[in-house]
Amino acid sequence: MAENITIVTGSKGGVGTTTVALNLGVQVAGQSRERVALLDLARPFGQISMMLDLEPRFTILDALERIERLDETGLAGLALRHKAGIEILAGPLHAPMKPDQRQSVTLAALMRLVEISSRAFDRVIIDMGVVNAAEWAPVLCAASTILLVAEPSALALGMIKRHIAAAGPAGVDCDRIHVVINRWRQNDGDAVAAFEKTHNRSVLMRLPNDYRQVTEAVAFGTPLVGSSSNALLARYRELASWLRAGGANSAREAQPTAQADA
Repeated sequence: MAENITIVTGSKGGVGTTTVALNLGVQVAGQSRERVALLDLARPFGQISMMLDLEPRFTILDALERIERLDETGLAGLALRHKAGIEILAGPLHAPMKPDQRQSVTLAALMRLVEISSRAFDRVIIDMGVVNAAEWAPVLCAASTILLVAEPSALALGMIKRHIAAAGPAGVDCDRIHVVINRWRQNDGDAVAAFEKTHNRSVLMRLPNDYRQVTEAVAFGTPLVGSSSNALLARYRELASWLRAGGANSAREAQPTAQADA
């Protein structure tokens, strides 16, 4: 396990996992002088480069193809630095993969990529999209903090139980898994409270629903920006502060203060 690795994964598709990973990384970089890397392991295509309107010269596939001879300097050289202060190793841009590329995409190679990234950068945030914890346990075990993103819908909340049920027997420390509710609205309070009571698991952070702001950011190819009073950005800043304070090892949980912001 590497203390500087954070994995962001979704309870199901479409819950905004990539948006959370990207904007969390930007806020962590903005709060510190750390070298923050964002690895796009979500399949089948890399969305982060599209969200930021980037045309990266190198992607995850380039790193995996040369993984046996790759070191920290080489990996850092493949990353694209964004003006927001993060360094991005983009996901694949096109499909299908070439035969040699397909052979290089193995669990062992991904594990080595994560290991090298933990030494090359001060902090690494990995967007994994939606994965089966039983199949991806070695990668999940490499992270000190796992953020499991869900919407406040019955399906998305229900899938959290399945992810955690798969993670434990696979060797993943479920105490490292923290639930983040994306697109939260005030009238979702009862559903989230019922989830917490039924599953005896607190929600780490509620990120307010702001469809217009998120849509405009994607349209302009930028991370979320705004004033200090912006409710959504305030929650991202809190989440970044919690992570920098120790994340899963911190004695203080981030406070779900978004109830007053909807």
